[in-house]
Amino acid sequence: MKILGLTQARIGSSRLPGKVLLKINNKTLLEYHLERAKKSRLVTKWIVATTLEQQAEKICSIATKLNIDYYQGDLYDVLDRFYQASKEEKPDFIVRITSDCPLIDPELIDRAITICLDNKLDYFYNMEFDSYPDGLDVEVFTFHALESAWKFSTEKADREHVTPYIRRNRSKGERLITSETGLGFDKYKNLRLTVDELPDLTLISQLIEALGGQKSWIHYADYILENRNMQNINSHLLRNEGYLKSEFEKIVLRMIHNFTASKLHKAAIHDLIPGGAHTYSKGDDQFPELAPAAIAYGKGSHLWDIDGNEFLDCSMGLTSVSLGHAYEPVVKRVKEELDKGVNFQRPSVLEREMAEKFLALVPEHDMIKFAKNGSIVTSAAVKLARAKTGRKLVAFPGDHPFYSYDDWFIGSTACQSGVPEEISSLSVTFKGCNLDSLKNLFAQYPGQIACVITEPEKNACGPGCDCKGNPGLFLKQAIDLAHENGALFIVDEMITGFKTAFPGSISKFKIQPDMATWGKGIANGFSFCALTGKKEVMELGGIRRLGEEKVFLISTTHGGETHAMAAALATIEEFQKYDVIKHLHATGNRIIELCTHLISKHHIENSVTITSSEWMPVFIFK
Repeated sequence: MKILGLTQARIGSSRLPGKVLLKINNKTLLEYHLERAKKSRLVTKWIVATTLEQQAEKICSIATKLNIDYYQGDLYDVLDRFYQASKEEKPDFIVRITSDCPLIDPELIDRAITICLDNKLDYFYNMEFDSYPDGLDVEVFTFHALESAWKFSTEKADREHVTPYIRRNRSKGERLITSETGLGFDKYKNLRLTVDELPDLTLISQLIEALGGQKSWIHYADYILENRNMQNINSHLLRNEGYLKSEFEKIVLRMIHNFTASKLHKAAIHDLIPGGAHTYSKGDDQFPELAPAAIAYGKGSHLWDIDGNEFLDCSMGLTSVSLGHAYEPVVKRVKEELDKGVNFQRPSVLEREMAEKFLALVPEHDMIKFAKNGSIVTSAAVKLARAKTGRKLVAFPGDHPFYSYDDWFIGSTACQSGVPEEISSLSVTFKGCNLDSLKNLFAQYPGQIACVITEPEKNACGPGCDCKGNPGLFLKQAIDLAHENGALFIVDEMITGFKTAFPGSISKFKIQPDMATWGKGIANGFSFCALTGKKEVMELGGIRRLGEEKVFLISTTHGGETHAMAAALATIEEFQKYDVIKHLHATGNRIIELCTHLISKHHIENSVTITSSEWMPVFIFK
């Protein structure tokens, strides 16, 4: 097995020219980098892939001094430089590191190689989800993958950064284990051990002067955390800014002027459908005039309207599309069920499979009931709570936007027309995430509250929230408070499910509510919702309690449609197979980091902000 190590080095750098030749204690950064890389036990040979720039001979001289071969190639087409440097060696695998990482760790190099070989991967990246401090990046890939990228990639970012094409075209199965997260290193991931700008050099200089140049990466990282003032030296700098800049250059903003078909659609639809849509948040009054009136189709993260305009979809079907529009494994599973029929006089065999599958995700609950939308299951939960307790009042946070279109909730909002006051008066509200507010409510209505229903967390649950960024503690205290007062506790995971954790915040915070409601995200946009709960509550809606009055719970003709259950089953499988939550959170954190950087860079903090919620970042435009 021949494993070739390639490190790229150049003289030019837009932010810190000649950085690899800068010295700390009379030794260049490149020497530190190469001396550490050579300690890898598994790399057969190292080559420095440099350029034909002026003074590049200094890089070649350092390589020669350390008995390392070098290759000089194109300044901007780094992919070609890598391919040309390696093709004569005919390696099985290539290890890629970069010379702006003077503290590269040989143990991490060998770990990456071992993971790639043991799992028969074509590509492995130890920083797939920013698992370590910036500056410890190691990529391992087959020579065949490099050759394919060299032949077929045409985009500038692909040629400048070597591996984006390889990452995009690896098989999906390889994403199973490409995360190095879960090793207890999360506290280090925001540190920078790279040298891209002058503050980075200052930090690395202080580290080497304090600890020398031969320690493991974790010694350096711990030293930074122990000396917090060091972390502030370069914490304002953006990770992978060079690659992100290349990605931005690919983006073409589309100025859309043609809304002809949209205007015609708007003129007709309100005569046919009250509100012009079947969900009020999709209505014309929720969007600017120059917005698509109707969508023709979607694929992945993009949409096309009836005028042929293309849009990036930031809300993904009210957040219900968790894997992407027309996601092929889900669509395939749905098509298979469609050929078998979708609705029968007796339950489908899939209902047991789905019940067992979903309840295995929620070990706190024993039983499940399916439905077609969120309002059905939240209302069913409220009905069960009233039946179980013999009480009438329902408590929920008055500052949360929506729980149901049914009378028990909508009658307490500004949209209460058509709901009798006698019904509205049965709902009482408290302030979200505020335990004292909930205590006051129980004191105001002693022995009258049947249940508390709340979302487990909001994307604004940060330091400024009443929970002070700890919604899990609030939930545990609120559940205990409800039970002490004889009420049931319902967690509405409609928004948080399949986003905050898998399956949701119940598992994230290890809480045990009496019931939970689920919907958006669990079937990748297909109409499938669920109510889960403890047996002593859910069984009230069953038929085995002979001689006892039963609750007419959920009885929907379409609640057990097979294609919707198939979509949910396929979605669950994808989430389990590819650790989708970890990917979503990594993407969310990257969006937050990048946008915070851009907002600061352009001094528009007073106009634009972004919430620091990895599971659902939200922009606020003032």
